[in-house]
Amino acid sequence: MTGHILRFLLLVPLAGGYLLLAYLTTATAEPSTLGALVAILPLICVALLMAWRAHHRHIGLGIWAAAMLALLVAWPIIESRFAWVYFIQHVGIFLLLAIAFGRTLAGGEEPMVTRFARMVHGTGLAPVMLRYTRAVTLLWTVFFIAMATTSTLLFGLGDLTHWWLFANLLSPLLVAATFAGEFAVRRLVLPPGVRTSLIDSIRASIDVARQSRPPAL
Repeated sequence: MTGHILRFLLLVPLAGGYLLLAYLTTATAEPSTLGALVAILPLICVALLMAWRAHHRHIGLGIWAAAMLALLVAWPIIESRFAWVYFIQHVGIFLLLAIAFGRTLAGGEEPMVTRFARMVHGTGLAPVMLRYTRAVTLLWTVFFIAMATTSTLLFGLGDLTHWWLFANLLSPLLVAATFAGEFAVRRLVLPPGVRTSLIDSIRASIDVARQSRPPAL
């Protein structure tokens, strides 16, 4: 327990410092070597870690090395437009989530939130739960699309300060507020016997995300 607390206490100032540095370099809207490094280094490190942990490590590291070579060739472009790195990450995440949730609303598919509910309650879900979880899947799909659209509009207007605040501060708050609002509605419209607790919902989401990970190289 002490180790987890120490890691948390170490990560908080590091994350805060990174966000502050990212904000200061992005808000100026000027080409910057430091800004480009701050934007791209986390991606490089994550990619290297994934390559190192790949089942076929030599293939993963080879792909990573090729990507680094391409990065060096494209560095002048990245350095002059590094804010696009943040933008692509932010919009890409929400578009991928919108696709992941939205495609499960098609005929013959099981809605994403219904999958979460089955992992908690088992296969025998009540009709009211099936209707509710489908509606919540639609809610999250619309929410993710709205977030990606808002991000695109703010970034397209060229006001990077307000876009950065939306992407890095307001976005997590909106996700948390939507999650909390849906949980409150759940307690009002669903009978006690079929409700899913907040902790169980989070655990089910993590389990589904783990099952959906692509296979290692």
